[in-house]
Amino acid sequence: MLREGRLVAVSPCFNDAVVGCAGLLAARPDSNVLTVYSGLPLEPESGSAADRDCGFKNGRQAVLDRRARNVRALSLLGVRGEQMDLLHDEYLESGGEGRLTGALAAALSALRPRVVLMPLGLRSAAHVRVSEACLTLRALFQRVEWVTYEEVAEAEPGAVQERLAELLGRRILASPLDVGAEVDVDRARQRALDARSSLALDPLGAQLDTALRASASRPERYWRLSWRRDKV
Repeated sequence: MLREGRLVAVSPCFNDAVVGCAGLLAARPDSNVLTVYSGLPLEPESGSAADRDCGFKNGRQAVLDRRARNVRALSLLGVRGEQMDLLHDEYLESGGEGRLTGALAAALSALRPRVVLMPLGLRSAAHVRVSEACLTLRALFQRVEWVTYEEVAEAEPGAVQERLAELLGRRILASPLDVGAEVDVDRARQRALDARSSLALDPLGAQLDTALRASASRPERYWRLSWRRDKV
């Protein structure tokens, strides 16, 4: 059982938390989804090759589209959304890891969570950085229950096991957490995924549908984190 009280899901990019843990979010109306890399590119013509391949004129158009889809998905889940407005790597010449940790600490302090859902750190370098920032911040939020979720990603075989083994080597225990007993995960998650796939005029439609089909057949997976020096 998870603690009662506000649950905050840290989503590295738009829709990561929705796809990875929609069922649990739908069952907790007191939840917030905190999207880290949600800022608009400063340069009007900035954009990535992926943005252009998807039919966007520039990065700003791509981010605005992702924001709109994220707002729609969160409203269908019945949870609130917050944005940190940091720029994704593809719109930066260099990363801002130090700023990420400080900004994330401030955002979590303002939300006052009892439970934090954090990404395991599988999908990209940005996801790993967010995951590592969460692990760093745990020392400031020791009364909070920390739970990690598996992002839906085309990771290499064994990537989850490797990440869990790495955490164990750092004296961080990740114990499987079954939330199925407290929520109808499959029903709530499928409802959210169906809503996202039905969005009209989505330039990313083909890629989004592929991701949805891949994730629909996968159960949500969570691990409760504890540190070896903690008293059990």
